[in-house]
Amino acid sequence: MKGIKFGGFKSPSVPKSPAVSGSGTNKPSTPPPVESKPASKPSPIKDGFDAQGSKPSTSKVSPQPTQQPGKDVTSSFGANPLGYSGQNVLNAYNMFPGGAPQGVALPTAQKPFVNASDSVVTLNAHQHQGNTNLSVSPAGGQGIPAHYMHYLSTGEGKFAGIQGVPLHPRPGEPTTVVTGALNGCAVHALHDTKNNSLSFLHHADYSKNGKAELDGFLSQHPNLKPAGSFTPSDYSHPTGKYGDPTGATPFIHYSQGSSNRPGQWTIAGQLNTYKNGGTAGGRPELMRPTDLQVPLMQTIPVDVP
Repeated sequence: MKGIKFGGFKSPSVPKSPAVSGSGTNKPSTPPPVESKPASKPSPIKDGFDAQGSKPSTSKVSPQPTQQPGKDVTSSFGANPLGYSGQNVLNAYNMFPGGAPQGVALPTAQKPFVNASDSVVTLNAHQHQGNTNLSVSPAGGQGIPAHYMHYLSTGEGKFAGIQGVPLHPRPGEPTTVVTGALNGCAVHALHDTKNNSLSFLHHADYSKNGKAELDGFLSQHPNLKPAGSFTPSDYSHPTGKYGDPTGATPFIHYSQGSSNRPGQWTIAGQLNTYKNGGTAGGRPELMRPTDLQVPLMQTIPVDVP
């Protein structure tokens, strides 16, 4: 997804509380501002794999996971993704250097959805230079079973997602969906009424004309009904010395229910901003935003009737 550049998106005025679609329950309180600020205006930011050296290639696969630098914190993230994200800066840029993981199907403009069973990966998290870097490798490895949701840039179709995700995963099935970073884009949850499952969609450049585009897409897929969206109105807020809009690291997580209550899928997004423009492995270094008037973590429950 060639998302909007970091300095080019005109952020809406900052509300006293998050937009309605981002006002789900169980939100952590806003963290205290960090004390370090960029010395100069950061370089333009792009989305996901558009960081230097990080574009995936559909012609290559990575049969073996790439060694990630830093301390392995996969178990800590996996035990409580929402809680962990409230205390640590997540980085979803360049999640699989060198090519798509073996066994993962990628969408096209003509076929925007891939089956959930063809999107399963192993998710790992490593703490490095103040960031928790998320990485994915072929399914069956040591780490967290997850669904990987790819995305397409504006010129390639804008819509890319996965379909057939169970409303309530069975033991052993993935309970996490990961995708690229957001800067002007959106993530949608859709209820597939044909087979009573979930589809998730990464919508490129939503900030430009997203609502109308989504309405048009749904008119072509009448079996899909909106069940929740995470859009720039939820995550793009002025921050720091220059008032640049924040980006977000999104993920979708299923929490098991308690006391005979059903579980719940939730779209989560951690707000962030650039600290340094590039590190080894093609990732920018991210930091907590400063002077935010909304919580660092935004959560949107996936609402299926």
